Amino acid sequence: MNVDLINDQPEHSGAGVYAWNLHRALKGQPGIRFVHYNYQGGSCDFYGKNGLDSRLKAAKSAARPLFWKNCSRAYAHGENIHILSQNLSFLKPGKRRIITCLDLIPLIMPDSLLEKYWRRILYSGLKKADHIISISQATKDDLVRIYRIDPDKITPVMLGVSPEYHPRDKAECRQKLGLAVDDRIILHVGTPAPRKNFITVLKAFRQLAKVRKDVVLIKVGRISKSDQVYLSSNDLSGRVLVRDNIPGDDLPFYYAASDILAFPSLYEGFGLPVLEAMASGCPVITSNTTSLPEVAGGAGIMIDPTDQESLKNKILEVLENGQLSGKLTQKGLSRAKRFSWGNTAEETLAVYKKVFG
Repeated sequence: MNVDLINDQPEHSGAGVYAWNLHRALKGQPGIRFVHYNYQGGSCDFYGKNGLDSRLKAAKSAARPLFWKNCSRAYAHGENIHILSQNLSFLKPGKRRIITCLDLIPLIMPDSLLEKYWRRILYSGLKKADHIISISQATKDDLVRIYRIDPDKITPVMLGVSPEYHPRDKAECRQKLGLAVDDRIILHVGTPAPRKNFITVLKAFRQLAKVRKDVVLIKVGRISKSDQVYLSSNDLSGRVLVRDNIPGDDLPFYYAASDILAFPSLYEGFGLPVLEAMASGCPVITSNTTSLPEVAGGAGIMIDPTDQESLKNKILEVLENGQLSGKLTQKGLSRAKRFSWGNTAEETLAVYKKVFG
């Protein structure tokens, strides 16, 4: 069985974490070819079991979908195709297609009507797929609700966590990252998208900082202009550290250096930061909505993501109760062991056998 896996994302992006780790877990399988539509390099890159096999130049365009189309036209597709993101589904290559749907958030919580319109075009191949892999039951439910797709044509396959996410010496991690050893660190990881709900973390932290002088909030990733305005107007700049564009290899150290991950996202297709934090031994407070209960299970504290008072109280409880913090750490480590890229690959292969024969 020969299968082309098609991906457009760099390795350390959200979707790229899935694509590249699946590629690594599958590359020992015969007949697997990983094709990277490399926008930054202006090329179409082909990977086999021994790494990069060949590279074709592809005409670059200011509009990424046009570049993806140029890549798709630049080579002969195999019959069996696994498209690793719904964004590429409009290309419709090959004879039989499996499409991974990471989420439908731009249709549910679009930044604008224009984004919703364009995403519907990009996602137009979903209904024509032979099968869809969703990365959570919540995303499967969205596919059935929005596109009326037969549930039997959708298989949830959960993501894995990479081995670099594991417990480390907290003091050593803080020293490496230039953080104070004695501070109590609350971590948030995510993009500036409103659905990540960093503003609720900021508001909860503002209240928390009034009663705890030793707390610091670290935001890994960019923040929005409105979040920056809130920071400045509430004199929090000295106690909120924004770490933008960190090297991907540094992220595991931030989890291991922190006392709590606060992740009250409004909508997720999966929620990798929750899994990465648990695997790193960092207690998790997250939302009781969408896919996040599937990931955290009973190993994290669940809250209403719109309730900043509840978030503040739960953070305070974990900081002041060492027994609770230790229990969450142990439950998180145990929970994280259920997720591996090997499992993701094995379940994906089972879908290949079912669809491609």
